[in-house]
Amino acid sequence: MRRLAAAGFRGLARLRGARAFHPRGLWLRGEAALLPGGPLPGAGGSRPVTARLSKGAGLPGAGPDVLGLAVRLPAGGGLDGPWDLALSSCGIGTATRCLPLPAADWGRARYGSLLPYRVAGQLVWLLAVPYGGPAGPAATGCLERRVRERPWRLALLARPARGGWLPAARLTLHAVLSAGEAGRTSFDPVLNRPAGWEPVPGWLAGLRESAYRGSRSGRRAPRDPAGRPGRR
Repeated sequence: MRRLAAAGFRGLARLRGARAFHPRGLWLRGEAALLPGGPLPGAGGSRPVTARLSKGAGLPGAGPDVLGLAVRLPAGGGLDGPWDLALSSCGIGTATRCLPLPAADWGRARYGSLLPYRVAGQLVWLLAVPYGGPAGPAATGCLERRVRERPWRLALLARPARGGWLPAARLTLHAVLSAGEAGRTSFDPVLNRPAGWEPVPGWLAGLRESAYRGSRSGRRAPRDPAGRPGRR
């Protein structure tokens, strides 16, 4: 199954000349302010982040699509390596938080991890919720104009299997990056994650890792998305 996933995503990426899914995106720079004593690993405080906003199927214009938010937190401040968050528009209910759902507006979407992490024996989901005003219809050009005018802010929440959503961090995205500034950054939430945060179920995380690897190969991106010699 993993070989099939890698081959399928490699072929699709070659055909598109881009990522197999979320082929075109808007690169942004900003900060993540982790809440001291919150549910996320690492020390509290602000740290720089790189983010990418995209449409899953790559549909043109402002039509509804599964919207994606990828964020890289750099190593440091208690993180022994980079942490890649790959979030997609979804619901917030017990069932719908696991389903990618189309959205028609960047500011009205809810961006979830879809799959949980296992942390200290319990399952934890992540969710990013925009706040502070509208962000515009689901076209990257609309969001780019918004960010050039004023920062786009999101609250990052964490939810254990038993309990409600807990505030974890605040994301502020305030600068648009050119393709050259973004470089060849590739996100991989399976490889780049904190120690002790295990994506589950394991078999699906394995397929996901193969799909990311195949997509990178198909578009000739670096094999190691974080530039490190081995996986964590």
